[in-house]
Amino acid sequence: MKHRSMAVLLNCSSRSNRAAAQRARLGELLKESGLAAEVLCTEKGQQLGELARRVARGPCDLVVAGGGDGTVNTVAAAIAGTDKTMGVLPLGTVNHFAKHLGVPLALEGAVRTLVEGRRVRVDVGEVNGRVFVNNSTLGIYPGIVRAREALRKRRGLNKWIALALSTVSGIRRHERVRLRLVLDGQEVELETPFVFVANNDFKLGDMDIGRQRPPCSGELGVCVAHAESRLSTLKLIASAVVGRIHQSNDFSILRTTELRVEAPHRRLHVAADGEVLRMAPPLCYRVRPAALRVIVPLSSELRSGSRRQEDPFRPVAALEG
Repeated sequence: MKHRSMAVLLNCSSRSNRAAAQRARLGELLKESGLAAEVLCTEKGQQLGELARRVARGPCDLVVAGGGDGTVNTVAAAIAGTDKTMGVLPLGTVNHFAKHLGVPLALEGAVRTLVEGRRVRVDVGEVNGRVFVNNSTLGIYPGIVRAREALRKRRGLNKWIALALSTVSGIRRHERVRLRLVLDGQEVELETPFVFVANNDFKLGDMDIGRQRPPCSGELGVCVAHAESRLSTLKLIASAVVGRIHQSNDFSILRTTELRVEAPHRRLHVAADGEVLRMAPPLCYRVRPAALRVIVPLSSELRSGSRRQEDPFRPVAALEG
């Protein structure tokens, strides 16, 4: 695949020897592949957003996000709806979006995809104007993410250890949020510890919480937990870990094109691709079909605007538990 010009945006916040070695290896691979790329590096998320928007206004036709899902989210938000194409170099921990696209996790394979891959258009989700490529969550999960980052900053813990500790803490608190969901012309009021809105599949990290086909183009998947106690929440998480959450009576899944979330709060913590934001309700979720052009390997099953066979989904009434 020929590109007129290319910019690689790297999240360089990690100062580890491994991250430095990755960046050095990336430079070698780009040179070996004959890709003339401007490599831009920043250490702060806000600076990355400003840099991505500046590059999106420039002459580069390929903008490559080098980092984890937070970096991918930032770059996608800048170029969605433009004539730019996004490439992905999975240099993060989970790399959810790269896996969805079928991009190899090894750096050599990811760079090769930039050279040999093909372009497809994919949907992005949006909540109150904020783009997300994977998912957005409400309830217990944003609190867990905030607690995890606080533990890492305060005590220097490994990401997975911090996640385990913050998850246990979140279950102990068992905070439930009262919401009114408006979708498909119906309204449902409920208290829930967890709402998950999916753009491309039902995975949260490496955990598949839906175990069913991904949303079709132009469609959002909505998962709602009904757990009323700490024990039921713990059982729900355990069933998700072993891949049986779809069999639980405390969990509903449905699909919609738009979702409105109302709440008796001035602000809600909302996670978008793992980044936690404070937003004023109502939260208005929608799909922007085929808004983002990306490069995928030739072997990827993704096709622009492809729609998988429809499965029957649970009606809105099921959300009432």
